[in-house]
Amino acid sequence: MRVSSSFIVVLAVAIATACKQEATPSSPKISPPASVTASPDQVPAGVTAVQNEMRLLHEAMRNCVTAVAYGTLDSIPENLHAVHRARELTEKALESGEYKLPKSPEKLASFKELDEQFHGELENLVAAARSKDGTATGRQVGVVLSKCSSCHTQFKP
Repeated sequence: MRVSSSFIVVLAVAIATACKQEATPSSPKISPPASVTASPDQVPAGVTAVQNEMRLLHEAMRNCVTAVAYGTLDSIPENLHAVHRARELTEKALESGEYKLPKSPEKLASFKELDEQFHGELENLVAAARSKDGTATGRQVGVVLSKCSSCHTQFKP
Protein backbone atom coordinates (compact mmCIF):
# COMPACT_ATOMS: atom_id res chain seq x y z
CA MET A 1 0.00 0.00 0.00
CA ARG A 2 1.29 3.45 -0.90
CA VAL A 3 0.59 6.37 1.44
CA SER A 4 0.67 9.82 -0.11
CA SER A 5 3.13 12.38 1.17
CA SER A 6 0.27 14.82 1.79
CA PHE A 7 -1.36 12.27 4.11
CA ILE A 8 1.88 11.96 6.09
CA VAL A 9 2.20 15.76 6.33
CA VAL A 10 -1.40 16.09 7.56
CA LEU A 11 -0.83 13.32 10.08
CA ALA A 12 2.37 14.95 11.32
CA VAL A 13 0.57 18.29 11.76
CA ALA A 14 -2.24 16.52 13.65
CA ILE A 15 0.28 14.91 15.98
CA ALA A 16 2.10 18.17 16.59
CA THR A 17 -1.18 19.96 17.29
CA ALA A 18 -2.56 17.27 19.57
CA CYS A 19 0.63 16.95 21.56
CA LYS A 20 1.43 20.68 21.83
CA GLN A 21 2.31 21.68 25.36
CA GLU A 22 1.70 25.20 26.52
CA ALA A 23 3.56 26.11 29.68
CA THR A 24 2.83 29.32 31.50
CA PRO A 25 4.86 30.80 34.33
CA SER A 26 2.06 29.88 36.76
CA SER A 27 1.83 26.24 35.65
CA PRO A 28 4.84 24.09 36.43
CA LYS A 29 6.07 21.78 33.71
CA ILE A 30 5.77 18.20 34.91
CA SER A 31 7.94 15.89 32.85
CA PRO A 32 9.50 12.56 33.69
CA PRO A 33 13.28 12.40 33.61
CA ALA A 34 14.51 11.53 30.11
CA SER A 35 16.72 8.77 31.52
CA VAL A 36 13.76 6.76 32.86
CA THR A 37 12.50 4.00 30.57
CA ALA A 38 8.73 3.49 30.61
CA SER A 39 7.39 0.08 31.56
CA PRO A 40 3.99 -1.47 30.94
CA ASP A 41 4.28 -3.65 34.05
CA GLN A 42 5.68 -1.45 36.81
CA VAL A 43 6.02 2.25 37.44
CA PRO A 44 9.71 3.17 37.28
CA ALA A 45 11.19 5.16 40.15
CA GLY A 46 11.08 8.90 39.63
CA VAL A 47 7.87 9.04 37.57
CA THR A 48 4.17 8.79 38.26
CA ALA A 49 1.92 6.07 36.85
CA VAL A 50 0.36 8.63 34.50
CA GLN A 51 3.74 9.86 33.24
CA ASN A 52 4.73 6.25 32.62
CA GLU A 53 1.53 5.49 30.69
CA MET A 54 1.80 8.72 28.68
CA ARG A 55 5.39 7.96 27.70
CA LEU A 56 4.30 4.51 26.46
CA LEU A 57 1.39 6.13 24.63
CA HIS A 58 3.72 8.66 23.02
CA GLU A 59 6.02 5.87 21.82
CA ALA A 60 3.07 3.79 20.59
CA MET A 61 1.52 6.66 18.63
CA ARG A 62 4.85 7.61 17.09
CA ASN A 63 5.20 3.97 16.05
CA CYS A 64 1.63 3.99 14.67
CA VAL A 65 2.48 6.87 12.35
CA THR A 66 5.56 5.02 11.16
CA ALA A 67 3.58 1.78 10.71
CA VAL A 68 0.97 3.58 8.60
CA ALA A 69 3.68 5.24 6.50
CA TYR A 70 5.51 1.96 5.87
CA GLY A 71 2.48 -0.32 5.74
CA THR A 72 3.66 -2.37 8.73
CA LEU A 73 0.33 -2.34 10.55
CA ASP A 74 1.04 -5.64 12.33
CA SER A 75 3.27 -3.80 14.82
CA ILE A 76 0.48 -1.57 16.11
CA PRO A 77 -1.48 -3.95 18.40
CA GLU A 78 1.53 -4.96 20.50
CA ASN A 79 2.51 -1.32 21.13
CA LEU A 80 -1.02 -0.42 22.19
CA HIS A 81 -1.35 -3.46 24.44
CA ALA A 82 1.65 -2.15 26.39
CA VAL A 83 -0.27 1.11 26.91
CA HIS A 84 -3.28 -0.86 28.14
CA ARG A 85 -1.15 -2.74 30.66
CA ALA A 86 0.29 0.55 31.92
CA ARG A 87 -3.26 1.89 32.22
CA GLU A 88 -3.90 -0.75 34.88
CA LEU A 89 -1.03 0.77 36.89
CA THR A 90 -2.58 4.22 36.49
CA GLU A 91 -5.98 2.96 37.64
CA LYS A 92 -4.42 1.40 40.76
CA ALA A 93 -2.55 4.63 41.55
CA LEU A 94 -5.75 6.67 41.20
CA GLU A 95 -7.82 4.27 43.31
CA SER A 96 -5.22 4.06 46.08
CA GLY A 97 -4.74 7.83 46.16
CA GLU A 98 -1.06 7.40 45.29
CA TYR A 99 -1.70 9.68 42.30
CA LYS A 100 -3.99 12.69 42.33
CA LEU A 101 -4.89 14.67 39.24
CA PRO A 102 -2.69 17.80 39.28
CA LYS A 103 -5.48 19.92 37.78
CA SER A 104 -9.18 19.53 38.65
CA PRO A 105 -8.70 16.62 41.08
CA GLU A 106 -12.38 16.92 42.04
CA LYS A 107 -13.28 15.73 38.52
CA LEU A 108 -11.87 12.23 38.89
CA ALA A 109 -15.09 10.63 37.60
CA SER A 110 -14.94 12.79 34.47
CA PHE A 111 -11.28 11.87 34.00
CA LYS A 112 -12.12 8.17 34.24
CA GLU A 113 -14.94 8.55 31.72
CA LEU A 114 -12.67 10.33 29.22
CA ASP A 115 -10.01 7.70 29.79
CA GLU A 116 -12.51 4.91 29.11
CA GLN A 117 -13.58 6.58 25.86
CA PHE A 118 -9.97 7.15 24.86
CA HIS A 119 -9.02 3.53 25.41
CA GLY A 120 -12.08 2.54 23.39
CA GLU A 121 -10.62 4.54 20.51
CA LEU A 122 -7.30 2.73 21.01
CA GLU A 123 -9.19 -0.56 20.69
CA ASN A 124 -10.70 0.74 17.45
CA LEU A 125 -7.18 1.53 16.27
CA VAL A 126 -6.07 -2.03 17.03
CA ALA A 127 -9.06 -3.37 15.07
CA ALA A 128 -8.27 -1.12 12.10
CA ALA A 129 -4.62 -2.24 12.11
CA ARG A 130 -5.64 -5.90 12.29
CA SER A 131 -7.90 -5.37 9.26
CA LYS A 132 -4.73 -4.35 7.37
CA ASP A 133 -6.53 -1.30 6.00
CA GLY A 134 -3.96 1.50 5.95
CA THR A 135 -6.47 4.22 5.19
CA ALA A 136 -8.79 3.23 8.05
CA THR A 137 -5.83 2.84 10.39
CA GLY A 138 -4.46 6.28 9.49
CA ARG A 139 -7.89 7.81 9.99
CA GLN A 140 -8.17 6.15 13.42
CA VAL A 141 -4.71 7.43 14.39
CA GLY A 142 -6.12 10.92 13.76
CA VAL A 143 -9.19 10.17 15.89
CA VAL A 144 -7.00 8.98 18.77
CA LEU A 145 -4.71 12.00 18.58
CA SER A 146 -7.66 14.38 18.50
CA LYS A 147 -8.69 13.08 21.93
CA CYS A 148 -5.39 14.05 23.59
CA SER A 149 -5.98 17.80 23.68
CA SER A 150 -9.34 17.79 25.46
CA CYS A 151 -8.03 15.65 28.30
CA HIS A 152 -4.82 17.66 28.62
CA THR A 153 -6.81 20.91 28.63
CA GLN A 154 -8.96 19.68 31.51
CA PHE A 155 -6.43 17.78 33.62
CA LYS A 156 -2.84 18.72 32.84
CA PRO A 157 -1.41 21.81 34.53
